[in-house]
Amino acid sequence: MGQIIAGGEQFETHIEADYRGQILKQGPDSGAVDAFGRARVSFPYTLFDSTMRYDKRPDQWYDKITGSGTSTFLTNESSVSMAVTTASGDTVLRRTKQNFPYQAGKSLMILQSFVGTTPTAGLIQEVGFFDDANGVMLRASGTTLQFVIRSSATGSIVENVVNQSDWNIDTLPTLDFTKAQIFSADLEWLGVGRVRVGFVVNGEIVYCHEFGHFNALSSVYMGTAILPLSYRIHNASAQAASRSMKQICCSISSEGGYEPNGAIYSVSHDLSSVPNTSGERITAGIRMASGRTGNVILPVRISAATSTADLVVWRLRLNPSVSGTTWTAANNGRGNVEVITSGAFTGGTIVDAGYATQATANNYETAMAIRLSLGQNAAGESDVLVLTVDSADNAKALGMIGWVEVV
Repeated sequence: MGQIIAGGEQFETHIEADYRGQILKQGPDSGAVDAFGRARVSFPYTLFDSTMRYDKRPDQWYDKITGSGTSTFLTNESSVSMAVTTASGDTVLRRTKQNFPYQAGKSLMILQSFVGTTPTAGLIQEVGFFDDANGVMLRASGTTLQFVIRSSATGSIVENVVNQSDWNIDTLPTLDFTKAQIFSADLEWLGVGRVRVGFVVNGEIVYCHEFGHFNALSSVYMGTAILPLSYRIHNASAQAASRSMKQICCSISSEGGYEPNGAIYSVSHDLSSVPNTSGERITAGIRMASGRTGNVILPVRISAATSTADLVVWRLRLNPSVSGTTWTAANNGRGNVEVITSGAFTGGTIVDAGYATQATANNYETAMAIRLSLGQNAAGESDVLVLTVDSADNAKALGMIGWVEVV
């Protein structure tokens, strides 16, 4: 304990030792503060978390496999084994279907646990918050550990790569990549903010490197901070033996809360010709436009109504097979979302449902809207979210989907 005297008052200070018995840093590189240097308190807002207790969570993740690689659920370990053979080019990528929103002025914090394989020449292992164009990651490139910022800001993919020997806070020489680790990163984007990367060591965030961009850039350090979480193993050259890394658990949080900003756009059937409902039919639907699947589209409102006192059931269905309709650009002029107001469908996962008579509205809180946000598959095709109405009484009914666009 020590004391600081300020303005005639005494304040006690508490100095702790880190995982090596050394005095913890009290400045901006300490895990006690967030990416903006503010005291870190227990108010992170979870945007996403994933554990795999029973399966590979295909509702959250997709596999993109090249060559003879495999992705196998490890029942007893609640993990996924990502394995490549000896063949050059073998790749296994595990990536979240959803991208996650970044909000200016909020620190975005990423935690990802994994077990790597022995760093080997010609073998690439990556864990982080990244897609093919932008992101922040830990990489084992051959036998060298690296922190990487990938950016598309110049129009081409450029990487800022820092080898372990050049990490500017802690080179962490005892790190064993073949043992279970928790990769940690936090960032302020604002286009030119700082990025800190490191590991969780015995419950303490140990930052190893800081990418500082003050007075250093003439443009943003990466094209966007709206990104997915990813795990990847890749044979850049032929290997002497097959290799595998394990994906375990992860989370991403907005420190200090998250409040979606922007207009609420909507799609609904034309009021001039409300169709009868005998059985279940589509009354509204949305998907991300081709080439815009890197956005975050948050469904925030569901409405359904009948023209009489008839009772109908509304259902929100994720990824049904839709036919007999034409998708058109939403009328907000932004080009991010396509919509429908009719069509035949089969299947789809019911992600919400309710009853309506006369009129009802369901405004989703932020947490639910984030869970329902549109994702994409390994081919880059958007999720489809449709609202249906169902009645046995031939009732006249319609519905509306409202959404916010985070781009």
